Parts: sequence; C-alpha cells; structure tokens
Amino acid sequence: MLMGMYSPDAQSFDVMHGLSRNVSVAAGWHRYKSDDGSKDRRFTTVQAAYLLNRSYYADGVSNLYVFGGPVSARSDELADDKTGIQAGAWGDYETRRIYVRASVQRHDVDIVEQTVTTAQALWAPYAADYEDVATWFGVQLQRRTHLSEHTQVTPMVRFFQRTWWVDAGASVNDQHRGDIYLNIMLLF
Repeated sequence: MLMGMYSPDAQSFDVMHGLSRNVSVAAGWHRYKSDDGSKDRRFTTVQAAYLLNRSYYADGVSNLYVFGGPVSARSDELADDKTGIQAGAWGDYETRRIYVRASVQRHDVDIVEQTVTTAQALWAPYAADYEDVATWFGVQLQRRTHLSEHTQVTPMVRFFQRTWWVDAGASVNDQHRGDIYLNIMLLF
C-alpha cells in the first residue's frame, strides 16, 4: 500500500507491505509543525505492525493492531539528527454503513516527545458493493501533544473503491479553521 497525507501542519508518506495475514512492515516519512510555527519535526520511520485481534460480526468486522520500530528525527529542537523509537495502536470497527476508529502513535527521540491521537467516525448514506464507489461522511478529531494545545476538528468525506481511497476535509476549530486535509491510499 502507498499512502500520502497532507494538511498545512502535517504531511506524511508511507509504503507498507503485508508479509502475512497478521504481520506487515512499513517505511515512512512524517512532518509535523506546531500551531505557532516554532517547532518543525520530521520523522523517518521503519516499523512492523501486528494484528492482535480481528472479530467478525453479522454485519461488520473489528480490528486491533499494535505497531512500532526505530525512528530518526530532525527538529529545530535538536542539535543534529537523533534516533529513537516510535510505537502505537489502532482499533477500528466497520460495517457497510458505519466506520469508527481510534489510534495513537508515540514518537520518543531524545528531547522530542510527541503523541498523535486520532479518532474518526464516518457514516455511509448507502451500502456500496465492493466494485462500486463507496461514499462516507464524518469527522476526524486529532491531537498532537507538545505541538498544539487544541484538538483539530475536521469534517470530511471519504471515497473508495477496491484499490484506492481518498479522504478530504477542512478543519473548523479556531486554530486550524479552513486548513485542508487530504489523504490518498493506493492498495496493490
């Protein structure tokens, strides 16, 4: 999978590959800026992810993943590049009409400590088949510790079909009002 995300104060690019049903590996680049522009953090990551649990229900599925690995950081706060560790967890529940997820990712590199916490809730007005374009509407909440004292609130729309996925939205809270959010995934 290839995934790229853009907003004015956060950008990322990841390449991921599933080794088995339960294990995947990834390499990525992530950049985060503080609300006031005083901090600019860049992380290069290598990680492994493990599917802890997948539960099937009559109308949906839930997943729980843990992930982590080494990270290299470059920041205005560091004298030079430093290495450290990053880790996190991701849980989701999905039906053909409802999607909810919560995730947390922690970077710990020398004096740079950062946690990104994200929650999404989406609703589909119709139940799309696999070969159809699925449309979802919802909201994403995101908090970036040590970079912002505010939770970013982003109403969004999601479209996906088989091998591609696009999220788009614009933040509405005072500190990020009008900031666009774009996330694109390509599965292969």
